[in-house]
Amino acid sequence: MNTKTAIDVAAETAAKAAKWALSKVGCPYSQPGRLRKNVFDCSSLVARAYSAQGKRWFYGGNVPLSCQEVYDDEFELLWPANYSDIGKKFGGRNVITMGTKPGDIQFMCTDKSTSRSNKITHVAMVDSKSTIVHARGRAYGVVTSPITTYSGKICAILRYNPSGTLRKGMRGYRTLALQRALVSAGIGVVVDGYFNAQTATAIEKLQNQRSITVTGQADSRVFEILGITTVYQNASPETTHMKEELVEILGETVNLRTGPGTDFMIAKIALAGETFKHPDVHGWMPILTENAVLWVSEKYVRIMQ
Repeated sequence: MNTKTAIDVAAETAAKAAKWALSKVGCPYSQPGRLRKNVFDCSSLVARAYSAQGKRWFYGGNVPLSCQEVYDDEFELLWPANYSDIGKKFGGRNVITMGTKPGDIQFMCTDKSTSRSNKITHVAMVDSKSTIVHARGRAYGVVTSPITTYSGKICAILRYNPSGTLRKGMRGYRTLALQRALVSAGIGVVVDGYFNAQTATAIEKLQNQRSITVTGQADSRVFEILGITTVYQNASPETTHMKEELVEILGETVNLRTGPGTDFMIAKIALAGETFKHPDVHGWMPILTENAVLWVSEKYVRIMQ
């Protein structure tokens, strides 16, 4: 009997994300309305395509910008070699050929005047070996284009791989889980979800202690030593605690949306009788920003009359 590997599952998820994005061809482009139902800018198309497959985004909120998506720790950086090299030079056709699987992501610089340090101003998802799907601009909407459209402008190429090695430059829930596990193992590190030099040094200390190859990177052996067995283990925000209180769905079929209103995209269909845990978010307040619901600590806000 064939058993699917983590890589197989990741490839299937990536292909589904590409298919989801492809289903949005013809939808309009809008930056202000990037979170409205069937309205996209380049980064929200990619983020929402993967969110539709169950992915959670850590850095930049629920739907980050293209210059933030590139650091997500569920993706493997295929090019350039290091995160610190992103935007230092631009790749052509030889780089594009490194990421031709459905769901691979191209990040590119389409505006040389950008002030962004990594130079990323646009993002597209690979649909096939010959095409990409992207929210190209107001005059185009969501379209498909030849995979080499941005040859000479490529800043980075990513591939979905939520079980891959964690390394310096990444940001996300997996890094957060790693940092918490390091602290539990008695190795001090700031727990913030950012894989920086301090986190690399902490891993080197662990590797030295266990007499394994010192790389400063968290591979499967490091996960095994720390007892991290799932992608999101110990990764939920420390200030949010799940209670036993449940919420029951009453309608026959109910749309679960990404925000409070029918303008928000459908994330899941719930059936009558299904129950979901209700989180205790004491101390935190939901706020609406450009049609996205985000959370802020109550100690940093006041209610205006």
